[in-house]
Amino acid sequence: MRHAPCAHICRYCLISESRKRSALPFSRFEQLVHRFYDWAQSRGRDDVEIGTFVGPSFDYGLETLKGVARLRARRGGKFQILNLGGLRIRQGDALATWLEERRAAGIVGFHTSLAGYGETHDRWNGRAGDFDYQTSILRMAGERGMVRREKLFLTQNTLPIFDRLLDILDGIPGEVVSRSASPFFYAGLAARYESERITEDIRDNLPERINRLRPRKFDNWLSERQWIPVMMETASQPRRLTLKLDVDETNIDYLEKASCDDIFAERERQYQDDYRRIPSLDELCSRYGDSTSRRIYVMSRDVEGRWMDLHERETGTKPPID
Repeated sequence: MRHAPCAHICRYCLISESRKRSALPFSRFEQLVHRFYDWAQSRGRDDVEIGTFVGPSFDYGLETLKGVARLRARRGGKFQILNLGGLRIRQGDALATWLEERRAAGIVGFHTSLAGYGETHDRWNGRAGDFDYQTSILRMAGERGMVRREKLFLTQNTLPIFDRLLDILDGIPGEVVSRSASPFFYAGLAARYESERITEDIRDNLPERINRLRPRKFDNWLSERQWIPVMMETASQPRRLTLKLDVDETNIDYLEKASCDDIFAERERQYQDDYRRIPSLDELCSRYGDSTSRRIYVMSRDVEGRWMDLHERETGTKPPID
């Protein structure tokens, strides 16, 4: 559910539909998700893990924010870190009030995603002044004892200014609970910027200050030519998929009436039917794999996504739902 639209669209947006907004009241969405949690528990479906996504922008009102926290609690977690991407510009007393309201609602810190600093970041994020805006919120939060998480994108044009970015961030007060650097995933609008990917040579000669920021979950930075033999080892195995279900005002009536069993089975069938149209992984590789490419990808799914896009250009067959 895309409950809050972004106030701007990043050039590397992984969703690329950030200005879409659902008119569906959040309360109906929340009730539906709780029903799926209850269904999974009553059926003993330990193999089902339920997650929620309510939009790339966290520009929610306080009641929606509390609802998001209730859904996070169903997974045994807490909703305490708020993303800064896509927020509307607030200034002066309005910004201070916004921050204090969220602090009172249980938010203990903020997550920022940065692509360089100053004009470089602003161009990537599609809004003049965005870097200064995000860092001003981080500074205000740090002065109030709040924490922060930082995601720093590593590209051909952010690499030369990465040291300066780290210096700026190090000068902001407050505890940094996580800081990671990573290339873009191959998804959404980010797929347009293949020329900005770092290469094997760059990866192998990164300064230690940057190299130690590689995240644990996606630290296996390989080029396409290096991913290919890894991917072919498991090419005959079934793909592991995450079933996604967009919820909005066009389908909520049906979803509220249908059983969770029926919804789950139908969505699984749709995914299976969609993937049957796509060649096997080894066939995609034989057609579109580039064994000379030294561009770096953080996971094999990125490489497969590039092959699927090439397949669409050649045959007109759209990639499967995701």
